[in-house]
Amino acid sequence: MSLILSAIAFDPNIRGALVVLVGVVVLCGSVYLLLATNTGVRNGFLIALAGLMGWMFSMGLIWWMYGIGLRGADPSWIAKEVNFTRADAVATDVVERLPSSADLPDPQTFLADYLATNPELAQQIAESEGEGFTAQTLTDAVTVAPSLKEQLDEQLDGWRILPETDSRRGDAVAASDALLAEYKAFGESTSTSTYTVKDVFFFGGKEAAEPETVKGERSLIDRAWRRVSTVFQPKNPPLYAAVTVQKNTEQIVAPGEAPPPPKVDEEAETVTVVLLRNLGTRRLIPFLFTLFSGIVFAALVWMLHNRDKRAMQVRDEWDPSQAELPAEVR
Repeated sequence: MSLILSAIAFDPNIRGALVVLVGVVVLCGSVYLLLATNTGVRNGFLIALAGLMGWMFSMGLIWWMYGIGLRGADPSWIAKEVNFTRADAVATDVVERLPSSADLPDPQTFLADYLATNPELAQQIAESEGEGFTAQTLTDAVTVAPSLKEQLDEQLDGWRILPETDSRRGDAVAASDALLAEYKAFGESTSTSTYTVKDVFFFGGKEAAEPETVKGERSLIDRAWRRVSTVFQPKNPPLYAAVTVQKNTEQIVAPGEAPPPPKVDEEAETVTVVLLRNLGTRRLIPFLFTLFSGIVFAALVWMLHNRDKRAMQVRDEWDPSQAELPAEVR
């Protein structure tokens, strides 16, 4: 006996299962015991089970609404292709609409031309980033000057660039890092220090769900309408991401010295990692759980309703004058 108890105490899985089992027996069993002694064994079982299914149905609705609890797979990025040079054909048709790095404007020139007509913004950037700030990528330019994003998106033929402040950028970059490391795109030692992420572009998805370019540019009515319009758009258009990276130069580090900052190899080709958004099945399992609980709850309530109707019918048809009394009572 002591051996069994020690095994239970050691294995958290067995202990957890026993705790759940005891909790179900104590909570559900005590409720059923009270109902069975007051309404009968069968009727008490139906009432107890109907109450349990009703509670599970309510809980499933909350899980389904917020995507919590017993849920399915979370949204993720699916690898479509790794394009090492835009001079070759691409496997994904929408990537052909994205201009190559050579066809896009120079980041620093693009930013400087805009700041020449906006001295107030130039002063703000100088105070926050320093006097010698240089935009190395287009992402740097649209991050410090968000109003530039709209001008740049017009040149991307349906694609749109993501600034550093967009939370979706980090998710796409992490997925591309895993893909490049898995396929050893830059050799056996491929890692995040082997290359530098330049820009991240998005294509497709729900247009109304796009965040603001400049914070506060949309009115309260516009934001509310966008939230409502996305609800009435049940199908999600495919959402693509194109993450551009460029190989770093190999630098020799002396023993005991800190590695220098990574430096982009200007002669290396810009590699484009194309990803497709998989929305996952986060709410599918809560939906099935809610549907099953709701059907069982409705069936049990219908059975209880029919039992009540039959009991009322019997009471209405009963005539006390025709009842046969026992011989002792006579």
